[in-house]
Amino acid sequence: MNEKTMTKDEIKLALIAKGLRPVDIARVAGVSRSMVSHVMAGRYPNSPVRDVIAIAIRKSTPEIWPPKC
Repeated sequence: MNEKTMTKDEIKLALIAKGLRPVDIARVAGVSRSMVSHVMAGRYPNSPVRDVIAIAIRKSTPEIWPPKC
């Protein structure tokens, strides 16, 4: 099983493939675009924004950010 964290650019491309932009995620989550950028980069591991991103690109949160052992 390959448990590799998606990079910020990979997440951004996955959003674009769904016709979305980080600003769209920010609107849905009620946060700033910069907060979305930080979450996509792997910061704020407990942020609910991660779930919003995962739902948007139709992946589970652990598929994007695998838990660390």
